[in-house]
Amino acid sequence: MRVAVVYNRDSRNVINLFGMPNQEKIGLKTIERLTDALRAGGHQVTAMEADKELIAKLESFMPRVVAGERPGMVFNVSYGLQGQARYTHVPSILEMVGIPYVASGPLGHSLALDKVVTKMILRQNGIPTPEFAVLETPEMPIPDGLPYPMVVKPKNEAVSFGLAVVADEDELRASAKVIFDRFSQPVLAEQYVEGREINVGLLGNGPPEAFPPVLLSFGECTEIYTYEDKTGRSGRQIQPV
Repeated sequence: MRVAVVYNRDSRNVINLFGMPNQEKIGLKTIERLTDALRAGGHQVTAMEADKELIAKLESFMPRVVAGERPGMVFNVSYGLQGQARYTHVPSILEMVGIPYVASGPLGHSLALDKVVTKMILRQNGIPTPEFAVLETPEMPIPDGLPYPMVVKPKNEAVSFGLAVVADEDELRASAKVIFDRFSQPVLAEQYVEGREINVGLLGNGPPEAFPPVLLSFGECTEIYTYEDKTGRSGRQIQPV
């Protein structure tokens, strides 16, 4: 099978730069490991950046399917280039041009990237989630009854960008200003709940297969998994156990 690994890293090949630019980059080692593993499985593999030339690049690599033939596939690890719903761009394009792909679809990405919508859906389905407020401006009042400490983060970002634990209103306002200045979007402030952090990977659809839970060990550190932790820049030793 022909498999295209589609990612975002360096390209800014768009018609115009518009809206919030993507600040995430996939590692070159990750791309290399993906392509090597797929080739080891007997597939014909290429890797390409997801920019405005994506459809043309896919069309030159993917076979046009006729009845009974096996289509090519995209292994999608892209973040999108810019805009509020950038994670949805590549899966939407792939659905439009008729190429199967792995990972979440446009609807799943758009819901998950909006943390407030995600929390509302969790509550509607009886899943507990901490109390929260949304700050449309850095000076917007916090509702009574929302206790400190709180966790603050951008409303529409990923990989713990802008995340901070704040102990009082002064820290809250300072962190909110940083988020507004850097990300130009509302701030989600939610009650800090002390506890363990457990990751569970899912594979497949209807129903998905759940991998064994992985508990993260923070040692004596604050049990908040930051962007610096995830990118190996914090100096903290956080291990799965």
